[in-house]
Amino acid sequence: MKVIIRVATLCRQTALTVSVALLCALPAYTEPPQQLVFVSSRAGNPDIYRVSEDGSGLRRLTKSPAEDFRAHWSPDGRTIAFVSDRDGDQEIYLMAPDGSGQRNITRNPAYEDHPCWSPDSKWIAFASDRDDNAEVWVCARDGTGLLNVSRHPSWDNFPVWSPAGDSIALLTDRDKNQEIMICRLDGSAPVNITKHDAWDGDPVYSPDGKFLSFRTHRDGNIGVYTCDTASFALKKASLNTVWNEAASWSPDSTKLIYAASLEGNRDIVIADLQSGQRTNITKSPTNEWAPQWSPDGGKIAFLSDRDGGTRLYVMNVDGTGAREVSGGIVSGDEHAWRPLPRPKPAQTP
Repeated sequence: MKVIIRVATLCRQTALTVSVALLCALPAYTEPPQQLVFVSSRAGNPDIYRVSEDGSGLRRLTKSPAEDFRAHWSPDGRTIAFVSDRDGDQEIYLMAPDGSGQRNITRNPAYEDHPCWSPDSKWIAFASDRDDNAEVWVCARDGTGLLNVSRHPSWDNFPVWSPAGDSIALLTDRDKNQEIMICRLDGSAPVNITKHDAWDGDPVYSPDGKFLSFRTHRDGNIGVYTCDTASFALKKASLNTVWNEAASWSPDSTKLIYAASLEGNRDIVIADLQSGQRTNITKSPTNEWAPQWSPDGGKIAFLSDRDGGTRLYVMNVDGTGAREVSGGIVSGDEHAWRPLPRPKPAQTP
């Protein structure tokens, strides 16, 4: 009996040792790299490419002889909306993240542009001149349920969906100059939030929906402002004695990042909206612009001409560790991070 017990104990100890050894031999878990899409004409015409934040997995998603551009991830990260003229006129298309399933959802001979997803990834806002002037429309992701949101004889364009999903910001010239307007999804309750004779543009909602950043010429140079979406109070975010470009929000909605011509060239600046501090994180003699904050808050994607031509780079938030990820020249400034999956709500016991 003692021999049997000793053998069983030895077997258990051996199995435990082997299990621990195997567990230690497994590589430590690391989060998969975040992904970006961008546009490049390296194959002869504008196409959409996807790449990981470390430069790996570069893949051409569209291979049409037409122009494909303005890639826009759905908030769930499962679908990419983009613009193409492959059917003879400019339309809105959808495709999977690997480029498969490309389909035209607008199917109209008019001009369609600037697709923008609803927060639940079920609807798409876009601009169209199918009513003989530029308007903002909304449709379901299969192209059904079409609705004219702006319904005005003026020029209305560039829709941006609010994070809460209950309103849309857009550009309009209905007050004789370009302003930013917020309205409900049916076009009702329009509010001109900029109210100035100067040019206003590039609206971007903060992730928490409490603010809207935009650019304006009201200070004599192009500056970045924020608008409180509850009170519509405006506040200057940039140093407006120099040229400033469109901003990107930090995931926690406390900071803005944008390009500014502080010393003649374009550098990238982080503005802390709570302290008012502005920090130049590139300080380069070359040009850096179009920064986009990664969904996890740890990286910044941006464009630069530091290696000749316009290329896409990713760096740490403090400006260190910059590396090219595009594998060549890119077109325009339409790069975009793939959104991170949203956590599922806790189950009620």
